Amino acid sequence: MRDNVSLPTLIKTWSPLLATAVILVALQMIVLMYPPMGQLLEWSRVEIAQGQWWRLLTGHWVHLGPTHLLLNLAGLFLLSVLFDRPATTAWWAGYLLTAPVAISFALEWAIPALDWYRGFSGCLHGLFVLLAMANLSQSPRWNTLLLVGLGIKLVAEAFYPTGTADLIGAAVIYQAHWLGALTGVMAGCVFLISRKSGIRETPGPPSPG
Repeated sequence: MRDNVSLPTLIKTWSPLLATAVILVALQMIVLMYPPMGQLLEWSRVEIAQGQWWRLLTGHWVHLGPTHLLLNLAGLFLLSVLFDRPATTAWWAGYLLTAPVAISFALEWAIPALDWYRGFSGCLHGLFVLLAMANLSQSPRWNTLLLVGLGIKLVAEAFYPTGTADLIGAAVIYQAHWLGALTGVMAGCVFLISRKSGIRETPGPPSPG
């Protein structure tokens, strides 16, 4: 696991995560003060079909309420506990700009009856997978165990609904978790391929760490 590091170093290392949390909280405050904004930003099948394409992205950044947000923030900060190294800012931002759109298009196909959706949990599952794959070479056993654990969770929640729906006041769209994890696998594969390509392009002794 991670060696002892100072709090300022930890904050600097995980600054993309902190920035994500700030954006999520800010958006929820706006929605609380002006509820129609939530309706304007949520994933909505009808409105997307009418050309409101921004919903493909923003639907994953707004929540049903404070409890829904807090659950996802807890999962987000858990990433900094479970993983030694974060993705770079470029990888983190790139994922969070592209994965929501991919998940949104997939939701249209996977759940024809779904009319609307809000929540960061699909992206959260994807980030989990991406970070686990990015850290495989450093801690293969630990990160493999995390991936297996996530796989068990995904299968279990498809057959045995949790009490989360009661907390957030709406059904849990577990398919978004599956699709998010799939985007994480795809991003993780691209990450591993790009890292191997970089090693081949710059021969020499490996850098420490």
